[in-house]
Amino acid sequence: MTNLTSYSLVPELQHAYNKFIMKYEMNKYHIPVPVNIPELYLTPNCFIDMLFNDEYNQPDYVYKYIEETNPFAVPRTASSRIQIYPRVSKYLIMDESGTDIFNLQSDDFMMLDALLSYRSDSTSLVVVDTTSTSTLVIDSTSGLAILTINYDNLSTELSKLIYIYLDLKINGNYERYDNMQIISTGGLLETCYEAYVLENYFQFIFQNAPNLMFDMSAYCEDV
Repeated sequence: MTNLTSYSLVPELQHAYNKFIMKYEMNKYHIPVPVNIPELYLTPNCFIDMLFNDEYNQPDYVYKYIEETNPFAVPRTASSRIQIYPRVSKYLIMDESGTDIFNLQSDDFMMLDALLSYRSDSTSLVVVDTTSTSTLVIDSTSGLAILTINYDNLSTELSKLIYIYLDLKINGNYERYDNMQIISTGGLLETCYEAYVLENYFQFIFQNAPNLMFDMSAYCEDV
């Protein structure tokens, strides 16, 4: 069974985060840019691409990985990194027979399905708060999806992050997220995705509620 460790290299995450950081605005130049992995080596319908790619246009998503055992199939940009710790480093590739290395839970899959509906057609998803059970209902005929969510009962960090992203994009609700109390607690995927969600919040507030942006001029002395 393939496991995710600090010595694992997940090319889809490496590529997605590289592209994101290159256009990042909120803390530009404060986050090191990871080495990119060419798209030639990526699986186009990876769920990681769906998380980070606003233009994702695949009809589904996959999420399982295995270790690449052929060293000649590893791109040069990744091979040099793996050679630093050759005995423990692993280059992971997508395979339907593989392992759910990110340990995705039922709430994660529900929110990923909702995100897929949104990526396919941003007008096809309705997001509603509830105090009861969270559900996602998709009409197979019309394609309309209704996501009814009890946020406090979501069981994973990733599901919460996807929900507040969708709530922002569909309902314009920017009060759900508190950047003084981050959601991710150290997971690689969740930490990267929270930066993406936070950037979307920054862009939304900058464009729609600039009066809420923190003004540093009052704290700067005249030169």
